[in-house]
Amino acid sequence: MDIDKSKWERLKPEQNPFLSLDFYQTLEITRCIGSQSGWLPQIIEVQAGFLVYFIKDHSYGEYIFDWNWAQAYASHGLDYYPKLLSMCPFTPATKSVFICKAEDKQTQNELIHILLEEYQKKDFYSAHLLFINQRDKEFLANKFMIRTSMQYHFFNPGYRDFNDFLNTLKSKKKKNILKERIFPKEVSITQYTGDDLTLAHAEQMHRFYFDTISYKGALPYLNHDFFQQILKHLKHQILYVEAAFENEPIAGSLFFYDENRLYGRYWGTTRPLKNLHFELCYYQGIEFAIHHQLAVFEAGAQGEHKISRGFTPTPIYSAHRIKNKNFSDAINQFILKERDYIQETITHLKQFLPYKETHE
Repeated sequence: MDIDKSKWERLKPEQNPFLSLDFYQTLEITRCIGSQSGWLPQIIEVQAGFLVYFIKDHSYGEYIFDWNWAQAYASHGLDYYPKLLSMCPFTPATKSVFICKAEDKQTQNELIHILLEEYQKKDFYSAHLLFINQRDKEFLANKFMIRTSMQYHFFNPGYRDFNDFLNTLKSKKKKNILKERIFPKEVSITQYTGDDLTLAHAEQMHRFYFDTISYKGALPYLNHDFFQQILKHLKHQILYVEAAFENEPIAGSLFFYDENRLYGRYWGTTRPLKNLHFELCYYQGIEFAIHHQLAVFEAGAQGEHKISRGFTPTPIYSAHRIKNKNFSDAINQFILKERDYIQETITHLKQFLPYKETHE
């Protein structure tokens, strides 16, 4: 991705770490993306903006699942891949599609026009823009089918500290969280960010990440070099939480953040302890978000267990185009039904939020 970095950084609509050119270039340099990975990066550049998309021959690492759509194509003897995809790879975090000023609708129209020209004239069977923000959702609604999915987000209305948050919870839920945060005296938990991050932390995080991925039988999208490089280039937007037993690191979690949001991303452990996952992935993140006055903590994909720990079921959005007319009509009907189901699910799950009735 040979791009004028100063131009890119000047035009970014927000400080979201997943809009940083450093993030994309780190993925490319460390070969987490590229032709061998099935994530072939493409750049659209105009005078006042950029748009990144990928040519993909699979649906791994996306978190907005279209495997059933691909299987339906296959059952009819049709090709679903290659497809055009725009998102930050392996990252289910909300961001803008566009690298341009947020109010620059002319440039956004120019970028989307070029993207759709590429989609139409080349052998893409579908196009997908994932984890789009609310502003882009409204902008894209007349050009794409908008799909609704769901995540669990922690919203910070301005808590003074973690205890202030706890005091908004029902008594039983508060006691449960306090109980979950009790660990043997040999366990210490430390937060690192900025210049306090070291290559040793990168080594730890890669080891924890790879062990966890291996245990789950999942695909390791990220490699050793990625963790080394990203802690160098984005250290002022990274939070690393380390758990140690008798001063020996046993677990870690890696977050990214900007001036408004915290994004929970990776976690792993070599010595499982009860509730350690909740502490490193949720409670430490909540504490950091409150301390730094961040409004939202996106804790990643899936997990109804997050509700009782203060996370609210929240709609997220993606935009889709399907070139085959018959499949496009069928998928549009599916998306409309799915949207109703997601909204009903969110309404239902909100009944189980741990907050007192007086909490807004």
